[in-house]
Amino acid sequence: MATQATKQLVIAKASHALSSPRKTNLVLKAIVGRPALLAIKQLSVIPKRAAEPILQLVKQAVGNAVSQFQASPDRLVIDSAFATKGRVLKRAHIGGRGKTKPYERTTSHLTLYLRVLSPLSATSKSVAKAPSVIARSESDAAISVTKTKEVVKKVAKSTKKSK
Repeated sequence: MATQATKQLVIAKASHALSSPRKTNLVLKAIVGRPALLAIKQLSVIPKRAAEPILQLVKQAVGNAVSQFQASPDRLVIDSAFATKGRVLKRAHIGGRGKTKPYERTTSHLTLYLRVLSPLSATSKSVAKAPSVIARSESDAAISVTKTKEVVKKVAKSTKKSK
């Protein structure tokens, strides 16, 4: 497992995870966009075989981000994650009448991008993800939609200013 660091972005990689890329990407899609600590809790409960190597990779990326950027683990968010095809192990089952039934065990290479949020963007993200109020009538629904649009515009403006 290797890790590279760029400005405010940590890249963690793992090779030859014993799960196919298709199955691994299902688990990776569930954690993209989540805070790293929440993803660790979520991965520890997911009953998929691919969750264990992904959990190790997230923990490794968090540790490297803390040591390299002195970042708080609370400010780390999984930016993107994907799995690509690794080496293929050729195996065989014994079939009837002395024949063999070949199959392939596909491994995967995991890549995870972890973003270090600045304190300003961490607060603006929490405002954007505030729970919405359930509308009881059509007028309430229209009011809540306009309020959420205003919040989204404010967040977009604040992120443009910070860049």
